[in-house]
Order: sequence, then structure tokens, then C-alpha cells
Amino acid sequence: MKARIALALSVLLPFRAHAHVKWFSGYSYNQAPVEISSLNTPAFWALLLLSIVTIGLFVYADRVLERWPAYVNLNNRLGQYADRAPVILRIFTGTSLLLAWQADTMIAPELKIPNQLWGWLQFALALLMLGATTSALAGVGMIVLYLFAIYQFGMFHMLDYLVYPAIGYFLLVTCVKNPKIQNTRIPVLYVGLGFSLFWAALEKVFYPAWGLEVLHQEPALTMGLGHGFFLLACAFIEMSLGYLLIIGLLQRSLALTITLVFFTTTCFFGKTEVVGHTILHGALLVFIVVGRGYYFRPPIEWHKRVPLKIAFACVNFLIVGALLAWPYHQMALSAFEKREGFREGHQAPSGAPSLDHDHPHEH
Repeated sequence: MKARIALALSVLLPFRAHAHVKWFSGYSYNQAPVEISSLNTPAFWALLLLSIVTIGLFVYADRVLERWPAYVNLNNRLGQYADRAPVILRIFTGTSLLLAWQADTMIAPELKIPNQLWGWLQFALALLMLGATTSALAGVGMIVLYLFAIYQFGMFHMLDYLVYPAIGYFLLVTCVKNPKIQNTRIPVLYVGLGFSLFWAALEKVFYPAWGLEVLHQEPALTMGLGHGFFLLACAFIEMSLGYLLIIGLLQRSLALTITLVFFTTTCFFGKTEVVGHTILHGALLVFIVVGRGYYFRPPIEWHKRVPLKIAFACVNFLIVGALLAWPYHQMALSAFEKREGFREGHQAPSGAPSLDHDHPHEH
């Protein structure tokens, strides 16, 4: 039985290429996204089928692990530290803000601050993280910073980082006395990080040139596989991981796996990887100590019988994929058309965000 669980986990074990592509490539919206019709390939359908089968196996593995005494005991031990989740998130978020301040970026390594005022705001928010009460103000500040980033870089780009306002919300409601409101912070954080992983994975599907540039820089990442196939496989793995966080399956095991993978990618990508992923490590550590949380059942728990859970997980993976892939493609087309319009001499409307991101990033 343990061998079967290990096999199921190994099938979806992330490859060592889960750095955010935009951090390391000269990405540009001057190029049109790949057409959806061009995804009709044997590799795409094979990887989709493998993802669905693996998600179904994970549902079964989750039920088996729930009955394994050693696993139950470990969960109980980790649950004793659940009340430290806000402190963990404050430490990692404050550290991330200081790293961004030092690097003259905001939220993510590729987002350069327009002026020093926003850098100093991040420094102030990091200081607010030192206090339990003042961290609520820091949460508000993070949401404000995210809204400004939407204005500066556009909604399409900033949906990669929906986890950022989710963390702001977590810190904000931590000080709320109503337990039901306070405990909304856990599902919001799961959905925020899960969505961010899923959305960012779609760029590997619709903008493969960006990811291929990174793989050409670090060919050892592919482990001998074809670059195109490897990139598409990474996209499906990231989408699956994000989806599993959203539906609440294998919470602690999944969070531990993801954070360990992020640590291994640092060996390839160095300081930029640390700057970008520190805040995510904080969220993942919260999941490790909190598990599924209280008051609100994760979506996977809406059904009790294993067959129904498997059907729910597999069918909704297809639904979520379609619901996110289509708007991603439409927003990508819109970004391309705006860039085309600019090059033809049209003027951007007043207050429109800049879409010019053609600069290469330092590695």
C-alpha cells in the first residue's frame, strides 16, 4: 500500500523548472499568444490525461493516508503549531518586502518600482509586520500596493500574483474577533496561491517562447527531454498543483512538496529565486501547520465517498482549466493588440497601464 502511494506521488512530483518564467526571460507582449487550436497535439492530450489520472490517484492516496497512524500522528503534531501561522506569515512576508525594497522591485522581481516612494512604502510595511496589531495595517498596505501594481502593469500581468492580496487579507482579518470571519483567511490563502500557480502555468502553454528561452539558458533542467515537451509537462504539473491547493487535497503533503521544490530551483536561479519565492514559502509553511483549517470545509470534502471525490476532482480540473485558459488567451490577445496599436501610432488612453516589458532581466 505504501508503495502505491509513493508511486502516485512520484507521478506528479514537480520537475526542477518551476521558477516564474517572467523573472528570467526577456518576455514581451509584442508577440501573439499561441492559438488554442494549435494545442490539439498528442503530447497535450497525453499530458492532460496523465494529470487527470494522477489527480484521481491523489484522492485515493489522501484517503489511505488519513488511515495511516503515523501520518495522523504527524498531522496532530503539526496542528499544535496552527496558532503560530500569523507569526510565520508575518516573518516571511516582512522578509520578502525587505528583499523587494533592496532590489527596487515590488511584489515580484520583474516589476520595477516607478519611483522610490513605493520602495519606502514596502520598507514601512515590513516594519509594520513586527507587531501583531500593526500587521493588519500592513495587510491593507499590501492590498493597496497590489492595486497600484494593477494600474502600473495591468490586470493580466498581475493575476500571476493573486496570492499577494490573499496574504494581505489574511493579515487583515487575523485581528478580527469573529472566528468565522477570521477563519476565512485560510481558504482565501489556499485559493490565492492555487490560482497564482495555475495562472502562471498557463504562460508556459500560450507563451512557450518565454519558457524555452529559460531552458536554453539552463538545459540541464530538462533532464534530457525535448524542451517543448518538458515545458508543456511543467505547465500541467503546475496547473495540477495549483488546482489541488484550491480544492484542498493533501494540504500538508502538497505544501511540503511545493516548498521543497522551490528550494531546489534556487540552486539554478539563485538570488532572484529567493526574492520571488520567499513570500510563497511563508504561505506554504502556514498550510503545513494549519492543514485544512477549521469552520470551512475544502471543496474536496463536499463528497464523502471516494468514487464521488475522484469524479469531483477530475471533472472540475477540466472545468477550472477551461474557465481559466479561455480568459487567459483572450487577455493575452488583448495585450498583443494593444501593443500592435501602439506600434501603428495610436495613443494609449489616459492612465492606461504600460505594456512595454521587452527588457531582459538580470539573472
